[in-house]
Amino acid sequence: MSTGKSRFVVSADWVEQQLSTAGFRVIDASWYLPAQKRNGALDYASGHIPGAVFFDQDVIADHSTGLPHSLPAPEFFARELGMLGISEHDVIVVYDGPGFFSAPRVWWMLRAMGAEKVYVLEGGLDGWKKDGRPLETDLPEPEPAVFTAKFRGRRVTTLTEMRAVVDSGSAQVVDARGAGRFTGEEPEPREGMRSGHMPGARSLPAASLSEGGVLKDLDALKALMDEAGIDLARPVVTSCGSGVTAAVVTLALESLGHTNNSLYDGSWSEWGGRTDTPVATGPSDILEPSRHGPVKAHVTRLEMTAAPRQSLSVPVNLHTALMSTQNIPLHYYRYLYRQVGKRWHWYNRLRLSDEELSAILTDKRVSVTILYVNGAPAGFFELNHVNEDVVELSYFGLFEHALGLGIGKWFLLQALYSAWQLNPKKVTVTTNTLDHPRALPLYQMMGFAPVSTSEVWVEPMSDAELLALAKRD
Repeated sequence: MSTGKSRFVVSADWVEQQLSTAGFRVIDASWYLPAQKRNGALDYASGHIPGAVFFDQDVIADHSTGLPHSLPAPEFFARELGMLGISEHDVIVVYDGPGFFSAPRVWWMLRAMGAEKVYVLEGGLDGWKKDGRPLETDLPEPEPAVFTAKFRGRRVTTLTEMRAVVDSGSAQVVDARGAGRFTGEEPEPREGMRSGHMPGARSLPAASLSEGGVLKDLDALKALMDEAGIDLARPVVTSCGSGVTAAVVTLALESLGHTNNSLYDGSWSEWGGRTDTPVATGPSDILEPSRHGPVKAHVTRLEMTAAPRQSLSVPVNLHTALMSTQNIPLHYYRYLYRQVGKRWHWYNRLRLSDEELSAILTDKRVSVTILYVNGAPAGFFELNHVNEDVVELSYFGLFEHALGLGIGKWFLLQALYSAWQLNPKKVTVTTNTLDHPRALPLYQMMGFAPVSTSEVWVEPMSDAELLALAKRD
């Protein structure tokens, strides 16, 4: 990627030259958080670029969602833009105060609604004023125009789609909020909102993509993407606090030629405001180096020949339930399997056909027990009554959001109690070096002893396989 500027960013010099040109429109899209102590509408009234109209992101929105400035219906958007004198065929420049805060959101909205020639002003209104360029305070009365919306739904991700992405890992989630809000170390500005991020998300603060109102050059943007662990060959969903600064990341992606992206419109206002969505805290997961081909794993097989005698109580303030089933729906089993195993290279069961997986799960010797914490699934274990003497703990694990709740030992103990209720002579389990690093010592702590070791090659699933799996389920 050669050094250069985004093709979606235009200079103040160029904009000033185009003022009053037919088919050229300017939009003031200034919107601010309360902490910024600025008001976009008041700033606009006190002085704006000549001919600019004000786009109120809290007015031109879907007010039925209960979320801030949601993307409105295409018909409503088209009517409002037409009243502002703007057509989808116009050359449109969008700006805000500092340069790259709220303007990219309206740039994204216009493009999602079918406008093609949309740009963001470098330097914003603050830079325009600093250069002493012309301003006006008159409120324009634009001649109404016809804006014909051609909604591009693929540019928008819904809550249902976001859940599927988080569950399957079919796309990368890039969070544009500040690092402290991402890790959960800083509280959310909206009262009552949970802190943290979606499991598996990458952190790329929108503020890091520009400096002094200038979007960084393409080389710098690419370096920031690399540093955040974002693979530009894979699909991306951008998110932030309320869907505004996520568009700054979208702008950076599009500037680098990445087109397979969408914006989660509800963002953290929706995800963090619910009680049924998983939340992770701390930094992004450490990415393993990109691998091509199979990965070698060292396997340890363990056995225990007597039931555990210790007992543990469930941590306080957690409501838990264990539910065992022998007829679990395939799509729900695959969901559990992915949620627990996506970090630990669990692929075997995902590659099985419906017929193959059904044959395993409907076998009377096999049972799956699901852990629910505070009403939501948080892990599972699977037992296989191999024969009269042996019960195998085939799978055991917690969802990522449950790893920090302090229930791992207690949950494993419940799995072992269940296994020994079948009256075997021994219980077996297998773990390997791709599993959680504490898995082997935890099994030994519970009474398992290693009996054999071996090496295997694990073939990771390709992006195409993961996408096919997401579509199947």
